Amino acid sequence: MTLSAKDTEKDKGEKHLILYADDDIDDLELVCEAFEQYSDNVEIRTFRDGGQILSYIEQMGDRNPKPCLIILDINMPVINGKDVLKKLRTIKRFDEVPAVLFTTSSMPVDKEFAEKHKAGFITKPLNAKQMERISDQFIEHCTDEIRKNLKKNI
Repeated sequence: MTLSAKDTEKDKGEKHLILYADDDIDDLELVCEAFEQYSDNVEIRTFRDGGQILSYIEQMGDRNPKPCLIILDINMPVINGKDVLKKLRTIKRFDEVPAVLFTTSSMPVDKEFAEKHKAGFITKPLNAKQMERISDQFIEHCTDEIRKNLKKNI
C-alpha cells in the first residue's frame, strides 16, 4: 500500500519517504489516512511484517533516498519490530534514521527499549479521533529540516 499524490518541487520532485511495518491492515490504513494532509510531500510505503521491511531496506541502494522516518509495530510475524529496530541500528546508512515503535503496548520496558535504540515510542490510539493527531506526533520524530519542510507545505 502506498500513499500517492502530486510531486513537489523539493529535491527534484522527490517526496520524503516513510516506511511503516504493521501486520494489522486497519492500522496501516489509519496511519496512511493520518498522513493524507502531507501527501504532497510524503510517500508512505507499507509492509505487513518485519521481514518485508528489512528486505526492502537491505535492497535500497546508496543512490536511493533514505527514509525520513521508519514506523514499526512491535508485535509482527516473521520478525518483530524490536528485532527490526536492532538490525536497523547495525546498518551504517540507517543507524541514525529516525524510527518510532508504534504499538498497543504501554509497558515501560518497551519504552526503555525504544530509547536505548534511539527510537520514539507512541502508543496506538484507541479511536479515530485520537488517530487524527497521530501524524503530527510521528513528524515530531523527523529531523528539524524535514519537519519544517513538511509543515510549511500543508
